Amino acid sequence: MPSPALNYVIGLLARREYSEFELRCKMQEKGLSEQEIDDTLAFCQQKNWQNDHRFAENYLTYRAQRGYGLTRIKQELQQLKGISSTIISEVEQTLELDWHAQALLVLRKKFPQYATLTDLKLKQKIWRYMLSHGFKPDHFAHYIGQGEIEDQGY
Repeated sequence: MPSPALNYVIGLLARREYSEFELRCKMQEKGLSEQEIDDTLAFCQQKNWQNDHRFAENYLTYRAQRGYGLTRIKQELQQLKGISSTIISEVEQTLELDWHAQALLVLRKKFPQYATLTDLKLKQKIWRYMLSHGFKPDHFAHYIGQGEIEDQGY
């Protein structure tokens, strides 16, 4: 099935993973027909060159390492990458990331004095930062202003 559409998609996938939605958008920008897009994507998925489940796993792991929480990553996957909530839930269950440890790493990096804070404005700033980065309050609230937390190997 050599075609310009397939060559284009293979070139994209050779550089990085893409979701089906992203590839579909890129191919539509190129002016390809819907039938050509569907055929090309089906062929790539059959060969396992494109896989939304694998894409979601890689994306979730990458964004978590970059300091983002589950809520924000889920939102990005759904709205920006076009991944279904079913796939996101499956990936979330299989990866089993420790979001408490992730939140602690972010706190230590961005706010080194998080454990000894008494100023309400600074605590609010930390809360806003952590929530905007997709962490749930139960992942980080118990660390803020509670005295020194002993290192638990995180």
